[in-house]
Amino acid sequence: MRELNDAFGQALRDLRSKANLAQTDFPPKVSREHISLLERGIRSPSLNMIDDLAEILGISPLALVLQCYLLRDPSVSVEAMLKKALSEVRLEMIPGAQSGRERS
Repeated sequence: MRELNDAFGQALRDLRSKANLAQTDFPPKVSREHISLLERGIRSPSLNMIDDLAEILGISPLALVLQCYLLRDPSVSVEAMLKKALSEVRLEMIPGAQSGRERS
């Protein structure tokens, strides 16, 4: 398995390229220098940073994290990873959460 920081960096780089964004498109929320450190696997993102990055990329924070873990362990399918996560999420512990259908 790839190191987690390296996998996150690759996921960020891939998703940034797919969104046609340069490292300089992230300020003021995230500096170009910090993006570079993340993409090279030198720094780890905080939850707030993941949220900010996903907002700029126009994706769900979960998509960014999922892409990272799929790159870290390519032997696991996206379906298997999502199935495992869904089985472990305790929706009854989250006020207002509904299982299996979207809220309107």
